[in-house]
Amino acid sequence: MSVTRASLSSEIRKRVDLTNDHREQMFTLMERHYDEVNRTQFLDDLSGKDEVILLVNNDQHVCGFSTLAWNPGGWSGAEDIVFSGDTVIAKEAWGSQELVKAFCRRAGEWQAEHGRRLFWLLISKGHRTYLYLPLFMRRFFPSPDGDDDELAPLANAVAKKLFDDYLQEDCVLRFPKSRGQLKPDLAQSARLREGSRYVRFFLERNPGYQSGDELICFTEFAEGNLKRLARTAFLEGRRG
Repeated sequence: MSVTRASLSSEIRKRVDLTNDHREQMFTLMERHYDEVNRTQFLDDLSGKDEVILLVNNDQHVCGFSTLAWNPGGWSGAEDIVFSGDTVIAKEAWGSQELVKAFCRRAGEWQAEHGRRLFWLLISKGHRTYLYLPLFMRRFFPSPDGDDDELAPLANAVAKKLFDDYLQEDCVLRFPKSRGQLKPDLAQSARLREGSRYVRFFLERNPGYQSGDELICFTEFAEGNLKRLARTAFLEGRRG
């Protein structure tokens, strides 16, 4: 399948409004990029999410997606949490920022509606996901610049509430059996980018990523914490 950035668009659907074809295409994307995934586990994980951002081409074929849960696990703190679950973009669509912009716009909409501070929890089993943080955020946890005194405790509190397998001392989810791990060629690509201090930091903090270990990551959706592209989309969402 050949796609260009200009041919890609995004849409946000409630999880209950996904068609069977959407689910099948989403699972096929997971199988293309990850080993140790199965349909039952994928659908079970999806059932716990509220919304899905779909990246589609002109033929409405799914080229990427990200699943979202708002205040997962019944979170009832003074702030709101958005949790990104399974997220994947087809290799032929790499370089498009449409999925990121859609997510930031949706975050802006949510905050405008609810009026509370909004934090983003994501779990990263590969360096590409971790790189969303330095690309679009100024402060985040964990960071090679040092743990944040505000973000770290809240990240740990949310992660402990959601995940039985969370290792707070490492900020890592380490499952008894892999629940999905990068295909060997994609995992190896991280080693080719060790010149990046952020990739090097990811590899240091999550040395078991090739076996499916996931690094807990956390940041805040706030105008002053967002870099240009993310801030523009976030403010568009807040304006409605």
